[in-house]
Amino acid sequence: APESLVDTILFVDVDGVLNVGIYDPFDAPILLKSSELSMAREIVAMDYRGFDSATAYKICALAATPADPESTATFEALASHDQLSKVLVGRLSELIQEAGPKCHVVLSSSWRKKQHLKRRQRLELDLSEALGRYFTFHDVTQLTPELHAGDRLQAIRSYLQDFAGANLCGAGELKVIVVDDFFLSPLSYADPFRITGAPGVPGGELHTLEEVEDYLLQPLGEMGIEASAKVLHCYRKVVTTNGLVLQVGMGLSNGLLKDAKEFLSNPNSPEAMKKPPPYREPPIEKSFFQLLATFA
Repeated sequence: APESLVDTILFVDVDGVLNVGIYDPFDAPILLKSSELSMAREIVAMDYRGFDSATAYKICALAATPADPESTATFEALASHDQLSKVLVGRLSELIQEAGPKCHVVLSSSWRKKQHLKRRQRLELDLSEALGRYFTFHDVTQLTPELHAGDRLQAIRSYLQDFAGANLCGAGELKVIVVDDFFLSPLSYADPFRITGAPGVPGGELHTLEEVEDYLLQPLGEMGIEASAKVLHCYRKVVTTNGLVLQVGMGLSNGLLKDAKEFLSNPNSPEAMKKPPPYREPPIEKSFFQLLATFA
């Protein structure tokens, strides 16, 4: 898309968006992969009870859980064959297609780092295949240290500010879409996104998607640029059929994709502006041994 004609900027995260991951407080997220799902099922079938089998039981439990309230398909359908889910890459390609030729696609994931160059190239090839045309990311956000959701938001906001300051926005309202699981982070009044040193953010905390969107758009408003934003938060606390509570980077769901399409067609419509229902804390997570009992 010629930069002078940009009417939409799409920021793309990868992990938790184009694959499915389970939060692990002691290690990197557990990726839902087809090959590891087969192995996990073997462990469960063997009735292995070692404490290190917890990962296998979590993978099996999530795989059997419906991935979308509007569908009977389970998370197994979203499992990655390598690092990427073909289904989720297809959904992103659908979003890129819907955004049209004036969409500027920015990689905001850790996959933008040099050590992940081969992964990025693999993703661009997969997206090219899904789109039926050559695709490469137009740009990446600045490489700054990112540990928390607030760090990711600051990088995206800085990019928007620089992009607008360079007079690269086309005529008309600029649409901004962010697809991210924000490091498997919940967002609520109990679990806010924390922004350090940000004027205009009371207490340095953001509690709702609306507050996040306003925070991203603030510098554009100050520059007199008309813009609207839609944040697609690919995070969900999943209660599995056997009662396990998992924090999941759920991928780009059909529901979120539908919301994004509505936003693109009419960013100020009531449907596009609707917010998710108030967050309710799910039941207490079962202990590992309670979980084992459900498979007995």
